[in-house]
Amino acid sequence: MKKLLLCLPVLLLLLLCACGEKTPPAASKAELPAPEALAAELQASGAFAEELVLTENDVGCFLYGLVESDAPEMRYYFSSGAVADEIAVLPCADDAALEKVTSECATRLDLQTQLFTVYKPEEVPKLEKALVLQRDKTVVLCVATDYEKAREILDKYF
Repeated sequence: MKKLLLCLPVLLLLLLCACGEKTPPAASKAELPAPEALAAELQASGAFAEELVLTENDVGCFLYGLVESDAPEMRYYFSSGAVADEIAVLPCADDAALEKVTSECATRLDLQTQLFTVYKPEEVPKLEKALVLQRDKTVVLCVATDYEKAREILDKYF
């Protein structure tokens, strides 16, 4: 009887623990598409004021302060210059490149904000809301006209 009395509290404790609320696992994100596919999906969403044009990597690297070896599969899409809209998809080569790319994206946004403050101030709010997202070693910079549409796409992956 004494053994039963000693085991009863342990048994009750085990039962209480088993009845605890289970937290559902976090929703997993979709697999990241290739840079071109992600940019195409963003553009198809209607989030941009005009069609963005794929730019040669050397131009993008110059504007972002990068070298191609930082993100060999990088893709840059720019507007005509009349609006601030742009997309950069930057799958980084390694952790050092990831750190550099993240820093240079912030620098790019700062410089664009300074430029558009003088050139076309109505574009500055877009730059202030710019999305810089990271998943694993991929960084995406997105300056859009309609952030709800851009976010709808990017939330699937980031």
